[in-house]
Amino acid sequence: MTASRFLAVAGAAFITGSCAVPVPPAPSPAPAPAAASGRVGATEARIFNLINAERRRQGLPALEYNRQLDEMARIQAQSMARFHKMAHVLPQSELPTLTDRARHVGYPFGRLAENVAHDYPDAGSVVQGWMISKGHRANILNSEVVETGIGIARSSSGGIYYCQVFGRRLTSL
Repeated sequence: MTASRFLAVAGAAFITGSCAVPVPPAPSPAPAPAAASGRVGATEARIFNLINAERRRQGLPALEYNRQLDEMARIQAQSMARFHKMAHVLPQSELPTLTDRARHVGYPFGRLAENVAHDYPDAGSVVQGWMISKGHRANILNSEVVETGIGIARSSSGGIYYCQVFGRRLTSL
């Protein structure tokens, strides 16, 4: 897929939760999600590793894998596949917005961001597409997010939908 087609399809990245609450430094990064766990596939694990490689190249700490963010990403990927529509907000979905999904899984967010994509053949190409998109790249390289989760779903017609959610927990003062 060409960069211009990706940008036309992907649209702007959705970022929310930019409150001014101090957040403590991130804990040391978790290892890549285990593909053998049955919950996280090899492609999701590969995207996780490629995203963290991009962050390291920019001098940023690796993101930690988070099961709640993973569930949020999986919900959105499945909804996009069900409705055959790549979008950050799906009004026809039970959980149409990123904040709806965060509340559903119980993720107390201080920061949230989401990248979506459609019909890339593999992990490397979807990460490359996100890295050439200004908004998606900004989400990947955002120093204010410290955790991530990744979801992939296939539509009934065979289309592949990707979602990556980035977050930072809200902490009490």
